[in-house]
Amino acid sequence: MNRSRLFLIFCILGIFVFALVQCTQVKSKTNDSRGPAYAGSSTCVSCHKDLAASAVHNSHFNASKMLTNPGAADSLHLPDGEFIFNEQTKVQVKNRADGLYQSALLHGVDKKTEHTDMIFGAGNSAYTFAFWYGKQLMQMPLNYLTKEHQWVNSPGFPDDQIYFGRPIISRCLECHSSFADKKLVQGPNFSITEEYVKNSIIAGIDCERCHGPAAQHVTFHQENPTVKIANFMVSYKKLALSRRIDACGVCHSGTGIQTVSSTFNFKPGDTLKTLPEYSAYRGEDPDVHGKQKPLLEASMCYKIGKAECITCHDIHDNKKLGVAIYSAKCMSCHQDVKHETLKNRDKAMLAKNCIDCHMPVKESHAIGFQMSNSKEKIPYKLRTHRIAIYNDLIQGK
Repeated sequence: MNRSRLFLIFCILGIFVFALVQCTQVKSKTNDSRGPAYAGSSTCVSCHKDLAASAVHNSHFNASKMLTNPGAADSLHLPDGEFIFNEQTKVQVKNRADGLYQSALLHGVDKKTEHTDMIFGAGNSAYTFAFWYGKQLMQMPLNYLTKEHQWVNSPGFPDDQIYFGRPIISRCLECHSSFADKKLVQGPNFSITEEYVKNSIIAGIDCERCHGPAAQHVTFHQENPTVKIANFMVSYKKLALSRRIDACGVCHSGTGIQTVSSTFNFKPGDTLKTLPEYSAYRGEDPDVHGKQKPLLEASMCYKIGKAECITCHDIHDNKKLGVAIYSAKCMSCHQDVKHETLKNRDKAMLAKNCIDCHMPVKESHAIGFQMSNSKEKIPYKLRTHRIAIYNDLIQGK
């Protein structure tokens, strides 16, 4: 009788442990808002500590941030400020104990104040701010330019009045985050708005946004720790050149890509050519804002298969490389270039700076930032990724 009872107890305990393990596994698999195929980037750290430690500080990982804690904006070191449209109309920026706020002041009276809930941008050039309006994300009136240390009117906003009414649509999040669960809601006059599940947003570009879902990969290597060759993970080295730069181009081709399904579904090895309204480079001069892939496709270095995104960029690295290091990459192929048209120039200097002449900084025609108390706009300048000989620069020297 005692043996039977003991056996029964062991059976019950066994069933309980099995159920507990199963529940734990289900919980870990569904922890990521993208679904059970995703492991979550924190899981990658256990095997890829060095890469993860560097990547969390780079521009991709910090392409956006959710400000869920009261002091979350403190690390950005953003100053209080004021933007003047006219004597009666001003926007005030204040760091308070519970976060960063922007307020609309009319004749000195606070007419609307919103708390910053999300920040877009890694801060290399600028920050854009958003607040929750119900289940919608809305853009705040002011941007902050980090190099100029100025609060400016957000690009495309009215230049004579305060505006809190621009929604942050999913197309923005598709390039500045790793996931956002949304639903379409029909409003009056057949209008459609996008609402988000707040806790579904995965800010920044994480490991699995670029490498694809990793749950199966993680499970395999946890069960087979001696296997050092990556299983259940796409190898970028084995992809065709066009597929490798398409993985970058899904975000770095500009906002012209319109899709029926979200580009969050784009995986390594997919091609942009299957996306509706994606237009490949056809000889035009793309704007420098967000169109790095079409600009690179215009370069002879790319056309002959000698240059791609990862030739110059290590997306796991957080170091800011100077022109000399990038120029060394150029010189690895162009050692015999004579620069005959620039024979009077210092050849040693040229060898250390190919970039400023062959990938010059240009102004975006799409974006400009209105200055306070002025109609003047600060142009948004970015380095073009069209590697070429720019005759206007030669003639101007």
